[in-house]
Amino acid sequence: VRATRRFSSTMSKAPNPHVMNTTTAGPIGLMAFGITTILLNFLNAELIETPSITLIICYGMFHGGMIQILAGMWEVYRGNIFGGNAFISYAVICLKKKKTLYHTT
Repeated sequence: VRATRRFSSTMSKAPNPHVMNTTTAGPIGLMAFGITTILLNFLNAELIETPSITLIICYGMFHGGMIQILAGMWEVYRGNIFGGNAFISYAVICLKKKKTLYHTT
């Protein structure tokens, strides 16, 4: 009982009700992940013509990169560190992949 009292001040506080009333960024982040992955797979399977590659790169950089970073920051704001880390990590990988793809065309 005594140890519980000693460490009770270091335990996390109750979540802010304003933060908990905001919606989750999961659907936006997962949509960006899914669509970008499908477009990249179409490109790898050569189902998309070469002139369309610029459109795929722009869409991938915006939707797969920037939207993922925003969704990750949104999740961290809500207190979901795992979701934020997953979205931001994928965004960095996606932006790097699109940059590499852009310089090889």
